[in-house]
Amino acid sequence: MSRSAKPGPPSATGGADVSATAAVWLVLKRETAARIANRAYVIGTLLNVAVILGLLYFFAPSASDEHRATATVSVTGTPVSAFAPRPAGADAIRWRAAGNEEAARHQVSGKKADAALVVRGSRVTMLVRADTPAQVRATAVARVRQWATTRALHDQHVDTERLGRTVTAALPRTETIDGTTRHTGAHRGAGLGAAVGIVTILFFQLFGYGMMVAQGVVEEKSTRVVEVLLATLTPLRLMIGKVAGIGVAAVLQTAVFGVAAVVAVRFGHVLPAQFPATPATLAALAWFVLGFAFFAFVFAAAGSLVSRAEDVSSAVMPVLMSTLLPFGTAVAAAQNLDATWVHVVQYVPPFSMLIMPLQVSVHEAGWAPNLAAALLMTAAAAGLAVLSARVYRRSILRLGTAVRWREAMTSA
Repeated sequence: MSRSAKPGPPSATGGADVSATAAVWLVLKRETAARIANRAYVIGTLLNVAVILGLLYFFAPSASDEHRATATVSVTGTPVSAFAPRPAGADAIRWRAAGNEEAARHQVSGKKADAALVVRGSRVTMLVRADTPAQVRATAVARVRQWATTRALHDQHVDTERLGRTVTAALPRTETIDGTTRHTGAHRGAGLGAAVGIVTILFFQLFGYGMMVAQGVVEEKSTRVVEVLLATLTPLRLMIGKVAGIGVAAVLQTAVFGVAAVVAVRFGHVLPAQFPATPATLAALAWFVLGFAFFAFVFAAAGSLVSRAEDVSSAVMPVLMSTLLPFGTAVAAAQNLDATWVHVVQYVPPFSMLIMPLQVSVHEAGWAPNLAAALLMTAAAAGLAVLSARVYRRSILRLGTAVRWREAMTSA
């Protein structure tokens, strides 16, 4: 008979000899399942998606109104390409074909088109309503003039294609001297508004789930559940598992918000076409993970300092104030993302977690600056996690009077 193995002695940290990965994974699964299975989590996610979609429609009116206000001009008697500009949509008019003059008249009278051009040989008749905008009429007349000029040159055996290339070559070329891409007018305003909205969502997600981490630590400490858990886990593994589990739930919810925003932009046309919805969402999600990793361990350490739920607010107040600083800086940076100080601060943790999503949304910042800022953020988050683990380990089993930050950092 084989001799049965005797259980080993507890580790020096107070936990049993359990694999670190297995221990963290068990806590992670427990925390994630507890958050996702909560009815408040599901209802809150759906309500927040509805709020995000509502804000996109109500606070990006310039793009949506422009999309709905695009004028339509019908053409019959010749191909639409004879009047439609290249590239399509360059004059903010939708050009469409009509089967015949009667169909064109019906479209104009039925308000399916703002005007119609009826071509009979070399003559054109423009059909309009009394409320047809003057800009639509002027654009249609300009297109007819261009069409007639091209026909006249062709009748005089002028090489119109060569003429077009010569004229195009003489047109002025635009050169951006500072190397940045700029959007002006309503498009830039709508895009910047959406970018600030993304940053605001990231901030409130970080704030809410950070508080959830602190409250979860206090609940386990006040009910003495943590003493049972620490019989088989080390404090560090317990803290990492709790932060990671709540982080998974936070990332899943944030990803749902991002998908809803992308769908609204792509199919609802609530923002300008040049707004990089997918890159902005992916960047926001990645930076949320880094931001959560930066602050969540500090929230966990703050929660370990107190033993009662009513003391959580005072314990986490310094951490909350530190999260407000990056948010305020990002709002200030949004006023002028080309400022020199913004290009410096965007690499500094933790400001980068909110300024970089702004740069991706407005200036379409590439992967190189994002990667550089992410590496600095990761290094800072790792260092802060080590300090937070030290506070957590020295405070989690101390009941009664609240432990001060300095005492937890310096005690042996």
